[in-house]
Amino acid sequence: MITNVLQAAQEIPSIVMTPATGTSNAARIILRGAGQEQSGIQFDSAVGVYIDNVYQPRITGQFFDFFDVDQLEVLRGPQGTLYGRNTSGGAIKLTTRTPDLEKFTAAGDLAYGSYQMLDGRLYMSTPIVAGKVSASISAVSRKRDGWTSDPNYTEKLNDKNQQAFRGKLYLAPSDALTVAIAYDLAKDRSDPGIGTLIQSLGGLGVVNPNAVPGRDLFTTELSGPAYNKNDTNGLSVNASYVVSPELTINSITGTRNQRATIAVPFVQTAAGLNIGSSYQYKDKFWSQELNGTFQVDRLKGVAGFYYFWEHGLQRDDAPYTAVATRDTRDRLTKTWAGFGQATYEIFENLGLTAGIRYTHEEANFTQFYFNQLTFPQSASTTFTAWTPKFGIDYQALPNLLLYASFTKGFKSGGWNNVSPSTNIGGPPGTIAGPAVYGPENVKSYEAGAKFMTDDNRLRLNVAVFQADYDGMQLPVFFPGTTNTYTSNAAGARVRGIELEPTWQITDVFQIYGNASFDTSKYTSAFNCALYNSTIVNCGAGGRDNRIKGVVPAKSLLGLVITPQLNIPGSVRLATSWAHNGAYYNNVSNTLPLVQTPRADLFDASISWQSEDARWRVTLEGKNIFDHRYALESLQISSPVQASITTYPNDPRMVDVRVRFSY
Repeated sequence: MITNVLQAAQEIPSIVMTPATGTSNAARIILRGAGQEQSGIQFDSAVGVYIDNVYQPRITGQFFDFFDVDQLEVLRGPQGTLYGRNTSGGAIKLTTRTPDLEKFTAAGDLAYGSYQMLDGRLYMSTPIVAGKVSASISAVSRKRDGWTSDPNYTEKLNDKNQQAFRGKLYLAPSDALTVAIAYDLAKDRSDPGIGTLIQSLGGLGVVNPNAVPGRDLFTTELSGPAYNKNDTNGLSVNASYVVSPELTINSITGTRNQRATIAVPFVQTAAGLNIGSSYQYKDKFWSQELNGTFQVDRLKGVAGFYYFWEHGLQRDDAPYTAVATRDTRDRLTKTWAGFGQATYEIFENLGLTAGIRYTHEEANFTQFYFNQLTFPQSASTTFTAWTPKFGIDYQALPNLLLYASFTKGFKSGGWNNVSPSTNIGGPPGTIAGPAVYGPENVKSYEAGAKFMTDDNRLRLNVAVFQADYDGMQLPVFFPGTTNTYTSNAAGARVRGIELEPTWQITDVFQIYGNASFDTSKYTSAFNCALYNSTIVNCGAGGRDNRIKGVVPAKSLLGLVITPQLNIPGSVRLATSWAHNGAYYNNVSNTLPLVQTPRADLFDASISWQSEDARWRVTLEGKNIFDHRYALESLQISSPVQASITTYPNDPRMVDVRVRFSY
């Protein structure tokens, strides 16, 4: 059962989904080349995550984990003409279960496994006023020991300690009106994500002797202070009113507060000095959407208005920043949008779709470098965009749908914090300040087919796409310096084909899977830094690098067997093979060690379910052959001490899970 965003990674073609470097629950999501992996208040994701229709802006905390997830939907390509905030890469939508109005229901499970893993989950739903009011609660607790050894600690690093709670109230006072109110809170006290130094290309005789390729990835000398405290709570209200059979009005209100304190080392010098990142931040947002869905004869569609307000404050702090410095960053975002999309059936089985969105966003930013200036530096700008969509779909046969679409996408720009003393190429004496970067625009073309046999045993979805990016947002360097910032570095193109088959061969034997084959290239020149900080053209006409985070080949093959045995209850056997081709984790593509290598992972499980389906016992194993590799790597460019720190995948995990439902 998929209960959070991370667990869906193997089920989705053309996607990279991992924790961001140095974090335990920040979601690094790259879909069809578009993504974001920098946490904090200044960076928005290109792939929007929605919980009960509410957009979640921060990638920190996006691995939401609940036992009441009813549906997970992944939409690939630009989104914005149907709902929510504009995103250039796609959207992941989690919908939680609606409390039952008529009967009491309950479910839960308990699991124990490798590394002292102990998971517990519970869900209960009950009617309060039969047919009118109901409520539910859901709770999750996940704990396990770490698996990374450090000679300076007696306990293993990279442990897990997470808890989450959700309460939901469902009101149906009339046949026309329904209201769902949900409140959730979560805390994370896991280690922040501590890597292993695998290469240190020292200059001036500075070389870390422990940093060697091929070393044990679960042993590290990064013994600097490491801690993580992340608390979040949110409220959503989804209301729907049926005005007539042709028109329904929907209101979606959401708010969330988040506080985090993080310190993590990522480099160690030969002298044993740990260099890392430490900061505190708090973020809150409020959003409101009003939309109407309609259907009149052959015309159906949606039109609406969306408003979003967010304020974030971040402060660099000890131990990796001098206490006296405490540089701060303050971001305020206000955005509104109008959107609409409609489909008209011009002939039987042939429909034309058209949509449009207008986005207006105000980006305000303030930075205060206490040790360099006696005053804060502020800046603001506005971004606007029209993003249309056109599509056609044809029901060629009762079991064959053909479609094609063109969509323009938009991801807003923002502000970089830049130290006043940074040399950004201006006249002598120039004081640097906040530097703006522009929006990321994409033109997406897609065509495909959805097929199912008459007996519903074989289903196949096929899609081909091309995404042309203009002003792709990338981390680059100020000319002549080693200072990074986000910039609209280049044009880029990603092409691919995606396959999603499912075949119920017999009543007891099913094969399922997915596959994607993608190519990528930059279509314009841009500067980036090699490992030694040398500035070169990494784009078209230069090094012609591959786009970071684009996997050339990704596939999943799964088997499910439900043998008919002469025993009480039923047995289910399942296994899967997930393959990922090698891909780069840095813009410059330098040094093979910064690649995530080709990997093949195998999972398997066997479960027994009682005849009344109320009890289930499962023995499950993930990465059963214990394949260990660099899931992602961080390159530090420096003419003095260039280095690479890697963050490995999870080792083999085996557990026994007991579940009940009532």
